[in-house]
Amino acid sequence: MQHVLILTKNSLTEEPLVQKLQRMNCEILCSTDLFKRLKVGTISPFLSYFQWIILSESLCNSEVEQILQMLRKHPLLVLRVVENIPNEEEQAYWQERGLVDWVTKETSYELLREKINELQQQVKKDVITGNQILTFPTTQGEKTTPNNLEILIKSLSKTEKRVFECLIQSYSTSGVLSRQELCDSLWHDGGTSSNMSQLSCLINKLKHKFEIHGITGETITTLWGRGYKLSSSFYEYWLEGSQQLEELKYYTVTN
Repeated sequence: MQHVLILTKNSLTEEPLVQKLQRMNCEILCSTDLFKRLKVGTISPFLSYFQWIILSESLCNSEVEQILQMLRKHPLLVLRVVENIPNEEEQAYWQERGLVDWVTKETSYELLREKINELQQQVKKDVITGNQILTFPTTQGEKTTPNNLEILIKSLSKTEKRVFECLIQSYSTSGVLSRQELCDSLWHDGGTSSNMSQLSCLINKLKHKFEIHGITGETITTLWGRGYKLSSSFYEYWLEGSQQLEELKYYTVTN
């Protein structure tokens, strides 16, 4: 059974969605109080009971951003209820912050059922193929070491590594890599809507893994209408660690 938490400012307006989820044999908690408590960071242990969180359309964008930031360290799938499905650029923005998909009040039971099933299957696939987020706790602000860098690299999936490599390569040339260029590098069919959406998820996963490894601050910058680039501080971090790693390998081979 799936456990779903709906965060809202008005529980009564969520009744149609609750009924659809109950038909899917989901256990639902629809709460306004928990929304307030989450905003002040007082219910983190409680969240482990849920697999899904649905954010009501009654929450404004700034509140959603605040909640997503608090949920980053929890293995939850977060949906948002909207009146109109956002455009591609807006989807990319929110997916990078942790949203996985959107539903509307008019979304049919059948479509909601298939959407949730598809997302569940994708999570299972990520776990099987090794794309899941791995946790390697480190002390924030610790100095770059070859060991830290190797652990970070090993935690990335094959596709995540490719995205990372493309961003590193572009930093010393154009600096900015467009979303179309990244899609062309990753997939044969290029920048389809599906690939663009998947790219946003990959960028989000990379940022998350960097955070898990104790890399604080901005790592990948989104430039609207242009694409992505590594931040200068993170690129310097990477260079320092890469140089140390190469020196260690050279020493190992020659001694």
